[in-house]
Amino acid sequence: MSPEQLAERLGVSLRMVREMYYTNTWPHLRLNKRTVRFTEHHYEQILELSEKRPATLVRKTTSAQKASELAELLSQKRLA
Repeated sequence: MSPEQLAERLGVSLRMVREMYYTNTWPHLRLNKRTVRFTEHHYEQILELSEKRPATLVRKTTSAQKASELAELLSQKRLA
């Protein structure tokens, strides 16, 4: 699905979706320099990430912190 479709499905702005994939906070497929897509599995992962982390924490962290938290969560999932 496109970023626009994901934004509509999640009920968030397109700007938020773009920020989250630009910072690698959300999983995505980059098909080329300008084309980003999300799979159904990505959608499920995004929902899981939002359930594990309170919204206030997301707003207070920097992009680097978000990326490191996501990397840690994904590595824990791989080990489980």
